[in-house]
Amino acid sequence: MSTTERNRAGGDERLERYVMIALIIVISVAVIVGFIEYQPPATFDTLSALNWSRDIWDGNLPNFGAYRAPTQHPLMLAIGLLLQPFGAAGPQMFVALSLIGYVALLIAVFRFGFFITGIFGGLVAIGLMATRLDVAWLAGVGFLDPPYAALICWAAYLEARSPRRGGIVWVLLIMAGLLRPEAWLLLGLYFLWVGYPLSWSGRFRILCYAAIAPVIWVATDWIVTGNPVFSLTVTSRTAVDLGRSRPLGTLPYYTLFWTNSVLKLPLSILSGLGVVLAIQQRRKQLIVPAIMVATTWFSYLVIASGGLANVWRYILIAVVGLILFATYAVTGWSKTERGSTFKKIWAGSALLLVVVGAGWTVTHLNLSRVDEDIRRRRAITNQFREIMTQPAVLKARLCGPVSVPNQKLLPEAKWSFRLDPPQIIPRSDLTAPVQTEGVAIMINPAFETRPDLNVNEYAVDNGWEGLQIPPPGFKYLDSNEYFLAYGRCAPGSP
Repeated sequence: MSTTERNRAGGDERLERYVMIALIIVISVAVIVGFIEYQPPATFDTLSALNWSRDIWDGNLPNFGAYRAPTQHPLMLAIGLLLQPFGAAGPQMFVALSLIGYVALLIAVFRFGFFITGIFGGLVAIGLMATRLDVAWLAGVGFLDPPYAALICWAAYLEARSPRRGGIVWVLLIMAGLLRPEAWLLLGLYFLWVGYPLSWSGRFRILCYAAIAPVIWVATDWIVTGNPVFSLTVTSRTAVDLGRSRPLGTLPYYTLFWTNSVLKLPLSILSGLGVVLAIQQRRKQLIVPAIMVATTWFSYLVIASGGLANVWRYILIAVVGLILFATYAVTGWSKTERGSTFKKIWAGSALLLVVVGAGWTVTHLNLSRVDEDIRRRRAITNQFREIMTQPAVLKARLCGPVSVPNQKLLPEAKWSFRLDPPQIIPRSDLTAPVQTEGVAIMINPAFETRPDLNVNEYAVDNGWEGLQIPPPGFKYLDSNEYFLAYGRCAPGSP
């Protein structure tokens, strides 16, 4: 490398570092302001993990087999244990960690884009990622998916920069494998890739690395439930109960459908164009993003065909990979021969695509809806706690259990009031006894179709007929904007 080339490379590294620092500061300030303003509550899955961690903290085994419980994730249990000393602040801190993971994902996408086509590529990549508000929403309610995607994206970026790097890449993939079993496929592929030139002793050593996450996951299931594959089998049953499983023949369609639902049509088209251009230009920097897309789609098909949940969050890594291809479609012209007609046509087309894409985003972005959704989620949590502590409700709670429409309020009831069956009854559970006294919490009819409250979401439930009518003999006690409470105390009850 000549002195000029070294100086240019050093200048690029300094530019990347300075821009990255500026982005971290700006994004972090925005996230902190939003976190303070909205105080977003933890979602169902996150709060369930925190409850299980508290069970362990208290010296008890968690109940992974609770009614319609989500899948356990060993790393989330470990994080939940670390948060137990913070008491009631635990859910908010879990959300804060998810937001930190989101910031890490954005920076990883920026650095990957910079690696592909320089500073322009980095800025375009982070811009495209940041405008996928579905992903930001996941972080805002504490889902594990943004941190998981950050771990995978950083591992992919570091490996693309330095093939067969090992070390930190193994650490990141192992941590990802403790959040989602889909990462086990990447661990296996990385073992084959790194192990190919090694001796047999070296291969055995890295095989041990690749096995760490699956072994810990299986051991956790075995210790808690006695079934080493409990997470896989119970998740399959829950997916059927929740109506999230799909016939095998429809899975290719849903793979593309969910991918496009996050990317949106203009970016999906741009990603496809980026794939064609990357192949035509033989851009080796995009091999790893291609692997990210292919392995994610493959693992999604395996998961869904096995009867597990069919949800868009499972294709997030493919979305990240396709965003990098879209970035190349917009910025790849900067790496072609200077002054060529092809470069001019590509650059002009890219500019037009940026203008059209920006127009699409501006005309389809509804920030007021996002603002309303986040504020309502906080209000729902607060008002559930309020209705449960009203004097008439507290008195009726002394007489019997609390019932709620379905599983959606169970984690909050356990976290805030330490209610476990039989102290709390989901009325959608047909195996539960008919409630004769205690408290029945109903959803205000004006809001019962919201995703976080919907009692008519699942085909196996009976909607209003079975879930939103108070049990016989129950009388109105109290209400607020989102909830109504009914209660009954049998003669002789306290």
